[in-house]
Amino acid sequence: MDSLLQDLRFSIHSFRRQPGFVAVALGTLALGIGTATAMFNVVNGVLLKPLPFHDPAALTMIRIEGRGGGLFPLPDADYLALRADHHAFANVAVYASTSFNFTGSGTPDVLRGAWVSGDFFTTLGVQPAAGRFFAGADDAPGAAHMVVLTHRFWTRRFGADPNVIGQTIRLDDVPCTIAGIGPPGLEFPRQDLDLWRNGIIETPTRRGPFYLTGIGRLRSSEPQGIAAAHANLETAAATLKQQYGPGDWSFQMLPLTDALVGDVRTPLYLLLAAVGFLLLIAIANVANLLLSRSAARQRELAVRLALGASRARIVRQLLTESALLSAAGGALGVLLGIGITTVLLPLGRTIVPRLAQIEMDWRVLAFAAGISVAAGLLFGTAPAMQVSRRDVSSDPLRDGQRTGTSRSRRRLQRTLVVAEIALALMLSVGAGLLVRSLIRLQQVELGFRPERLLTFTLALPRTRYPDEHASRAFYQRLLERLEAMPGVQSAAVAVSLPPDRVTVTDNFTAEGQQYDIGQSAPVGTLMVASASYFRTLGIPLLAGRLFDDRDRPGGERVVIVSRTLAERYYPGGNAVGRRFRNGGPERPKNEWMRVVGIVGDVKYDGLAAAPAPAFYWPFEQHPWTDQFVVLRTTTEPEAVTGAVRDAVWSIDRELPLALVRTMDELRAAASADSTFRTYLLGSFGALGLMLALVGVYGVMSYAVCQRSHEMGVRAALGARPWDLVALVLRDAGMLAALGIVIGLVGALAVTSVSETLLFGVTPRDPATFAGVAALLAAAALLASWIPATRAGRSDPLGVLRNLE
Repeated sequence: MDSLLQDLRFSIHSFRRQPGFVAVALGTLALGIGTATAMFNVVNGVLLKPLPFHDPAALTMIRIEGRGGGLFPLPDADYLALRADHHAFANVAVYASTSFNFTGSGTPDVLRGAWVSGDFFTTLGVQPAAGRFFAGADDAPGAAHMVVLTHRFWTRRFGADPNVIGQTIRLDDVPCTIAGIGPPGLEFPRQDLDLWRNGIIETPTRRGPFYLTGIGRLRSSEPQGIAAAHANLETAAATLKQQYGPGDWSFQMLPLTDALVGDVRTPLYLLLAAVGFLLLIAIANVANLLLSRSAARQRELAVRLALGASRARIVRQLLTESALLSAAGGALGVLLGIGITTVLLPLGRTIVPRLAQIEMDWRVLAFAAGISVAAGLLFGTAPAMQVSRRDVSSDPLRDGQRTGTSRSRRRLQRTLVVAEIALALMLSVGAGLLVRSLIRLQQVELGFRPERLLTFTLALPRTRYPDEHASRAFYQRLLERLEAMPGVQSAAVAVSLPPDRVTVTDNFTAEGQQYDIGQSAPVGTLMVASASYFRTLGIPLLAGRLFDDRDRPGGERVVIVSRTLAERYYPGGNAVGRRFRNGGPERPKNEWMRVVGIVGDVKYDGLAAAPAPAFYWPFEQHPWTDQFVVLRTTTEPEAVTGAVRDAVWSIDRELPLALVRTMDELRAAASADSTFRTYLLGSFGALGLMLALVGVYGVMSYAVCQRSHEMGVRAALGARPWDLVALVLRDAGMLAALGIVIGLVGALAVTSVSETLLFGVTPRDPATFAGVAALLAAAALLASWIPATRAGRSDPLGVLRNLE
C-alpha cells in the first residue's frame, strides 16, 4: 500500500510539472468518454430499460397488416371482436392519440390527449397516483365522460392539488369528471401527454373508420403463449371477414417495446458505434502522447534503474500514471456526458421516444467506469510495454540527450496514427452519407409552393356545431374574414396538410376496376378541401377543372384525383369524366362520384415517401368539424398570427388555435429525425477528424524533433529546405495513405447498416467515399506542414559544431 501511495504521489508531482500534457490528455479522454457516456445514456433509456409497466414483455401492439405489408389502425368493429374472444390474452384495449379543446378556465387551450378503452390501464398494469383509473364498463354506450390527468399536467396546471379528483373540466365543450391521476412518468401513448379520456365504443354499423391502435397482454410470453395469441388473432380475423366481407389483410402483433422504438433502434445503435470509434481515436491519441512522454523520460527512467528501482516498479509507475489519467478523464467525461445529454434531450424531444426514461442511473455510471478502466489499460499498456522490452539503463546515460527513439516505439506510434486515420475516415464517410442524404431529402419536389404559408388547426365541438350546416357556415365565414385581412393573399381549409400531416386514408374503387376474391381495394389519402386549397398551396392542375361554385350541397358528387391515382388506376391516365367511389368490394353501395380534375402529386406522407394515390372531396359537399387552415401571405407569415387569432375569436371566442406553424417549420419537422442523426454523426465525424489530425501533427512533430540530427546532416550535405519538407510530407503521406486504404475497406464493410437511413444515396456512394478520402488526405498533409517546415529550417552549422 505504501508503494502504491508513493506511486500516486510521484504521478501527481510529475503531472504538475507538465500541465500542458495533462490538459491535452484529460481533454481528449473527457471528450471520448463523455460522448460515449451520453449516447449510452440515451440507448439505455430508450432501448434497454424495460417499459414502466407490469411485466412489459407480455405486452403487444395489435394492428392491421394489409396487402404489401402496410400497417393500419383498427376500427371499433375489430376491437369489439377481439374483446369478445381474447382467450390467449389476459386483457385487450385500444387507444387513439388526439387533442382536446380545453375551455372554461381562462384562455382556450389545446391539450394533448388520448381516447382509451375501459381496460387500457388494466392492460398496461399500472396503478393511479390518486383517484381511480377507468374500468371495463367505462367505454360502453351511455357511460359518463371522465378523464385521468397525467402527473406532470396535474402538477403544472393544478399545482398537484389532491382535491381536483371529482371536479369537472370542459373538453371540446363537454363536461368531464376528473377520475384519477396517473403515476409519475406515465405518458403513454405519446410524449408530453396531458390526459386520457374514456372513449365510448358504439355498436358499429360498418367496419370502418380505422383510427384505433390495439394493445394486448399475453397470458404467457413464452413461445407457446405467443403462438396461441397469433391463433387467437387469426380466428378473430376470420370472424370479421365472414361478417364484413373478405379481404387480403390480417392482424399483426408485435412486442410493445419493439413497436414503440423500432424506428429509432438502428439509428441509436449506429450513433453508439460512432462514438465508440471516437473513443478509440481518443485512446490512440492519449497512447501516442504517453509514448512521446516516455521517450522524453528515458534518461529519468535510466537514472531510477541505476539507483536500484526494478523494471517491474517502473512499469507499475507508468500504469499508475495511466490509471490516474483514466480516472480523472472518466470523471470529467461523466460530467461532460451529463451536459451532452441535457443538450440532446430538447433536440430529440419530438424524434426519440421514451425520453422520460433517460436518466443517469447505475447502468450508465457503470458503463462510464468500465470504459474509463478499459481506456486506461489500452493507452497505458503501450508505454509500459516499451519500457519492459528495452534496456533503458545504458544508452540514455551513455549518450546524453541524443538518444533517439527506438524503432519499436516509432513503429507503434505510426501504427496508432494509421488506426486513428482509418477510424476517422469511417466516421466521416458515415457522416458524409447522411449529409448527402439530408441534402437530397431537402431538395425533394413537394408538389406545391411552400413559401409564405401559415397553418394551424381548429376542432369544432359538436355541442355548438352539431351538423354539417353549422360546420360549413363557420368555415365559410372564417375564410371570408381571413382573405379580407391585409397581408393575406388567400386562405383554405383541408383535413390533412403536406408534407406529413395525413389524418385520413381510405380505400377506393376506380371505374372498371376488378377485384379477385379476397382482394382488398387500394388505399389512398382522403382529402376534404375547400375550393381555394389548390390555389393557396400552388398545386398545379393537370387536366379538367378545380372545385368551383357548381360543387354545392345537393349537386353532383365530384372528386379530384392525383396524377399517380389517375395513371395507376385509369387506362392511359384519362380519369376526367370517369367515375370513382371510396371503399372497395365490401362497400358496393357507396355513391359514385364524377372525376372533374387531375392535380399534381403532393407529399402528404413524408418527404421520403414515394408518390401515392390521393383523392380530394369538395369541402362544400363534405364539411368536417376538424380542419387545418392554411393561408398564403404577402409578408412574413408570423406577422399575421395575431390578426388570424383575432379573426377566429371574432366568430367563436372559445376556439383555441393549435399547432400554429409556418410551412417552413412543418417542412423542417418532416426531416427532423434525419437532421438530428446527421448533425450528431457529423459532429462525431468532425471531432474524430480533429483528433486524428492532432495525432498526425504530434507524431510528425516528435519525429522531426527526434530526427533533428539527421536533418542537419542532410542539410550539411547539400539538401535544400524543400527536400527536407518533402521528406517529412512524404512520410506523413504514407501514413495517411495507409490509414485511408484501411478506412475505406472498413467503411465499405460497415456502411451497409445505414441503408435504411439514407434517401437518394447508396451506402457505397463513390462520390462520398472519394470526397472524404481526399479531404482526409489533404487535412493530414496540412497537419504535417508545420513539422515539415521546421525540418526545412534545420541548421547544418549546429550539427557540424556538435560533431567537433
